[in-house]
Amino acid sequence: MIERRVSAIVTAFNSEAFIAEAIRSILDQSRALDEIVVVDDGSTDNTRQVVAEFADQGIKYIQQQNAGAGAARNRGIRETSGEYIAFLDADDIWLENKSRLQFDYLNTHPQVGMVSGFARWWNTARNTVRISGTPVKNMPTLRREILVHNVLGNPSMTMLRRSALEEVGLFDEHIRWGQDWDLWMRLVERFEAAVIPEPVTVYRWHHENLSHIRRWERLLSYWHVSLKGIKSSRPAWRRPWLWARSWSSFTYRRAMYAIRYDFPRWRHIWYAAAALFVYPFEMTREKAGVLVRALFGDALYQAGKRLVRSQAEARGPE
Repeated sequence: MIERRVSAIVTAFNSEAFIAEAIRSILDQSRALDEIVVVDDGSTDNTRQVVAEFADQGIKYIQQQNAGAGAARNRGIRETSGEYIAFLDADDIWLENKSRLQFDYLNTHPQVGMVSGFARWWNTARNTVRISGTPVKNMPTLRREILVHNVLGNPSMTMLRRSALEEVGLFDEHIRWGQDWDLWMRLVERFEAAVIPEPVTVYRWHHENLSHIRRWERLLSYWHVSLKGIKSSRPAWRRPWLWARSWSSFTYRRAMYAIRYDFPRWRHIWYAAAALFVYPFEMTREKAGVLVRALFGDALYQAGKRLVRSQAEARGPE
């Protein structure tokens, strides 16, 4: 069997606080990477100096003017040659078996164009961790569900075949938020995809994380990515149902955002009610909860939750 090469592409923007740990997580992989490239997307901090400390370990550094994450990943793809490509955002971390698990999976499943995994979401502000990921039941389900939810996760969770990218194209650099989701949609139209049901990446949530800045714009961009995929999906009769699911999901998130950032109360109620009534068959409890929160106010809602929790604790186990 021909030993296929794996290229790792690290994308960075003002990442001096995190990038050393990201690079070390690649160097510590149980299956060594054949090529490691850092694409600096116009950093103005000391990212370059930190990366230079790893130069003797084969890390290639490329700096470009700031053009966004999609452009940085595309630059990395063009500057590498491995048959398999894995991405890592500089503020994320690979778990030590990621490359081995995904490399072995692609080697034994030639029909699969990309493989993802689960992630440990680490909220650094609260120091809490939760596991996220969506197992793939079958390809028809995946091809339908990815139009509504990015069930394959962010690039740090994935490994792709270069040959698949050569067929479907690279990241759309005109999309600011969700260019990875857009690419996954295009890829699964022609190839199969898989999710390994165990964590492969630590996704670090912090206040400087680019995906948590300008959240309102980010939500709108994600909605447009979903809508674009739905508009071109087949069969056409299914599109209104997919649209209702997608619109309801994003409007629910808008309601949460409006409450968190103290928008006018009428907007809380409007978004929450619309999300629930347009499609009440998915995340029903969560949507109903945010509507109650909008109607009665966040302070009263949180006080009610504390009261219910304290009563449950007082009763003790049944």
